[in-house]
Amino acid sequence: MRVDLEKYREAGRIGATARRQAIEAIKPGVRYVDVLDGIEARIRQEGGEIAFPAQVSVNGIAAHDCCDLEDPRTFAVGDVAKVDLGVHVDGCIADSAETVDLGDNTPLLEASRQALEAAIALVRPGTKIRDIGAAIQSTMKGLGFRPIANLTGHGIAPYTIHCSPSIPNVPDGTSGVLKEGMMICIEPFATTGGGSVTEQGRAEVFGARRKLKAPRHCDSGVVDQIAARRGLPFCRRELAREHGAELTEKTLRELLRANAVFDYPPLVERGPATVAQFEHTMHVGADGAEVMTR
Repeated sequence: MRVDLEKYREAGRIGATARRQAIEAIKPGVRYVDVLDGIEARIRQEGGEIAFPAQVSVNGIAAHDCCDLEDPRTFAVGDVAKVDLGVHVDGCIADSAETVDLGDNTPLLEASRQALEAAIALVRPGTKIRDIGAAIQSTMKGLGFRPIANLTGHGIAPYTIHCSPSIPNVPDGTSGVLKEGMMICIEPFATTGGGSVTEQGRAEVFGARRKLKAPRHCDSGVVDQIAARRGLPFCRRELAREHGAELTEKTLRELLRANAVFDYPPLVERGPATVAQFEHTMHVGADGAEVMTR
């Protein structure tokens, strides 16, 4: 399949613009949900579409934390806040993340940032994927931190956020190599903890297959809105805005019970820990990486 680089570049430009807006907005006392709404509004304002609900994961929560309409949480002094967002232009997706330090955690952030740059420097056709994981781990360890081993980068494809290849953050048994033309995302998570996450807490983000088969008694308006995402993830907040919280909850319960949709609970470090993350989407070109989301 031919990669439409211009559309990926445009999605990357929009993603970087929205991400910078979010980074500037995150300050003590600001509500999480206001930052997420701002990201999604900016994506649309710039002419893109949301590839997955914008997420903000704070301190020991590594990923997949999102907000409902009434979420009261605000950022606090000392927080380490990870912003993760995705943009698509006609299905061409740019996925990126950045961390804001509201305390004194610069070394932790640098471990993730420098690991990402070390990984990007290796991206070219023929690179062994496990060597990318080794570079991430080595960079982090050299700075006194460790990667989260059970979170990985990934390939990306039209209307598909995660596909092969998986890009590990440690030198695992992966035997694959990068090939020219691949679109990939590299996302090193640096932690002060043990380096492993588990699902914990209420899910706000959900997924559905492209051909959504919903029970007949489910509300057609909610189902149609989910189906319009063409298999891309969605969140409770966007459904509740359109259909109300009560109908949204009822329909989500029915869809989950029928296995028509699945959930993405927050991913949390198993021990007391703080996590930082940086991520870019890139094209594997003949001469190296073209990073779309800087």
